[in-house]
Amino acid sequence: MRILHTNAAYWPFVGGAETYLRAMSERLVRDGHAVTVATTNASRVQCFWDPRQPRLPEGRTTVNGVGVIRSQLGHLPLAPWSFYLLRRFATKLVRLPRQGRTILDGLAPYMPAVPDMERDLERLPPGFDLVHGANISLEWPLIAGLRYARRHGLPFVVTPFVHVGDREVQRFYTMPHQMAALHDADCVIVQTDIEARELTRLGISQERIVRLGMGVDLDRARGGDGARFRVQHGIDGPVVAFMGAVTDDKGIVHLMRAMQHLWQSGSTATLVIAGQPMEPTSFERAYTNLPETHRQRVRRMGVVSGQLKQDMLAGTDLFAMPSRVDSFGIVYLEAWSYGIPVIGCRSGGVPDVVEHGQDGLLVPFGNQALLALAIESLLDAPDRRRAMGQRGRAKVEAHYTWETIYAKLRATYQDLVTMPSSEISLDTPEQAAGSKTGTGS
Repeated sequence: MRILHTNAAYWPFVGGAETYLRAMSERLVRDGHAVTVATTNASRVQCFWDPRQPRLPEGRTTVNGVGVIRSQLGHLPLAPWSFYLLRRFATKLVRLPRQGRTILDGLAPYMPAVPDMERDLERLPPGFDLVHGANISLEWPLIAGLRYARRHGLPFVVTPFVHVGDREVQRFYTMPHQMAALHDADCVIVQTDIEARELTRLGISQERIVRLGMGVDLDRARGGDGARFRVQHGIDGPVVAFMGAVTDDKGIVHLMRAMQHLWQSGSTATLVIAGQPMEPTSFERAYTNLPETHRQRVRRMGVVSGQLKQDMLAGTDLFAMPSRVDSFGIVYLEAWSYGIPVIGCRSGGVPDVVEHGQDGLLVPFGNQALLALAIESLLDAPDRRRAMGQRGRAKVEAHYTWETIYAKLRATYQDLVTMPSSEISLDTPEQAAGSKTGTGS
């Protein structure tokens, strides 16, 4: 097979959608298939709204056998504020069903702004068997991929990573033009049953939905030296780790305040924070307001990878990411790979991943008191903590390795490329809008 993947970013950009596409693309290549990824030159998520951020080189390259073409990322005037204002304006247009959809179609090429994406796609050598777009929250590369597929009569697969549960968050993933793209796809890949049920409620046919989930590479996910990590960073006592984007939506401020409650009660636990701050004002304010004795219990690691990441996880007793914006949460799988129990929130797709009381605990988003209680209950019960971690590791081994996910994806691709051409939708997203309705939340 010759596969075209489209997404707003690709490795070495680190994110859930990017990790997923990289894992699938490289395995397809190892299986003898040809894969091209059409993406942007974004090096980090801030690139989508901030022109001052460093970029990756444009043009064509090869990454571990995968052909990658990076289109130039552009910006509207007055960036970065123009991007925030545009996204918020877009969510308001759902109140104008007809006019709003027309305006959204016109705004889509600026979310994010990739003016050359369609041109660059048409310059690719012909002969693809299938197009697969990912990440509906940065939708233009996905929609551009859909338009390319329809112009060339190819099956189109979409993995939207819709963040469900929190209506304030979900509205950025279910605007009418985004839903029209999902309606027009030949296959919609979801991560959880929660996401599947929500998309079905919004009108996506059950027959087109396939649940895959996410995965980890167990060979890479283990082997850290926890003792070395603790010595290097001057840590004694239990370790509570957070790994992800350092934002309010990921719950990092709530986690620090929950830990502060425990420190005030005499806890000797250390909070390790791995990830890049994206909202420095709120995070830095919360961190700065900690008493000095409490700040000494915090280790800020920045972005971790490779051996440092492995050592950190090997030296962790409990993983906590009390987020409201995760469609799945690969980091929970990474923690489980080391036999570490996890704490998440009853939000998004997480309740389908973390089984409360079995392999982790779930708390309401923003409830710092319950979060502190959950952390304390596990730190004070090492046998229960180990049992939960072992159950989590068994779950990963049984259901959530990249090899398991890849086998399902490859079978889905093969079914689609052998589908009679008469069953492939030839409507463009604009034509689909005339006969299908997308509902915003």
